[in-house]
Amino acid sequence: MSEFPNEHLPHLELPVDEHILLRQLQPSDTEALFAVTDANREYLAEWLPWVEGTTSQADSRAFINTMLERRQAGAEYGYGIVVDDRVAGHISLMHLNDGKEPEIGYWIAEDASGGGRTTAVAQAVSDFGFETLGLPKIIIRADPKNGASNRIAEKLGYRLSETRTNPSGSISNIWVKEKAEPTN
Repeated sequence: MSEFPNEHLPHLELPVDEHILLRQLQPSDTEALFAVTDANREYLAEWLPWVEGTTSQADSRAFINTMLERRQAGAEYGYGIVVDDRVAGHISLMHLNDGKEPEIGYWIAEDASGGGRTTAVAQAVSDFGFETLGLPKIIIRADPKNGASNRIAEKLGYRLSETRTNPSGSISNIWVKEKAEPTN
């Protein structure tokens, strides 16, 4: 499959700092995305049920194509987390036109975690959602036992709203942040 026609897709990149770039992944990133998923399978599977079903490059390619389709439909902005020119994870701003609460979801490779990287990318996507897309509210879901994800939401000024049972039966803390009103 050739690259997706990017001329119709807005906001393909969000620079975070001199080492981190968020960019829409393309089919040509399939091998890199699968490699980072496969190398971090045990680390990621503790919190992310989709890891078990990602068993081949075809699964990563299907994910990338789905992200491109959702971006084109205005439903989701998905970004590869690129650290020093290497795909190291993924972050999405999803549920933008399906009647659900806009939500940020993210994962990063174990060797790229720490040092505030995930906090920085979640901040960049939060800012994008509020400032560029004009969203009034964004949520972050985190397993109550996933201390790192809960700390990220808290550091970014999200407030713990509730603990909710998901349709899958899992439990999530729901962190909420509302767009700040401009001060005069």
